[in-house]
Amino acid sequence: MRERLAKQGNPLLIAAQRHYVKPFLITCLLAALPLLFGLWVNASAPHTPTHAYSPTRCTRYCAAHSCRHATRANSPAYFRLRPLYTATIRGLMLGGRARYADLNVAFYLVLMPGLLGWLTYGALRDASRIRQLKKHL
Repeated sequence: MRERLAKQGNPLLIAAQRHYVKPFLITCLLAALPLLFGLWVNASAPHTPTHAYSPTRCTRYCAAHSCRHATRANSPAYFRLRPLYTATIRGLMLGGRARYADLNVAFYLVLMPGLLGWLTYGALRDASRIRQLKKHL
């Protein structure tokens, strides 16, 4: 295809095709970082995950039922973000308790990563395109 475009005499098209690969690869690597971090956190955790309440440490019980361990002194961010967390849960519950898990997966594992990936790829692709055009001006 490059040969055909080169014969047509349009070097910008040839360069543009090459510049789509790099933003795509960077986007894929950036998307893999949270997954790798999650794997590392789960593999290196000192305690096995449990839904049971533990008075000595936070467990998944805290995520589902509000954390009794958090105080304004040791977790100020918890209290600032709690209204946002509560609003998110209420929004996901709009489909009913039976659809909560489906909406949770669709929102956090499909919609949000897809949107962020699309925006990241677009920004990297446009930056590459701008650099290419600056060279030809």
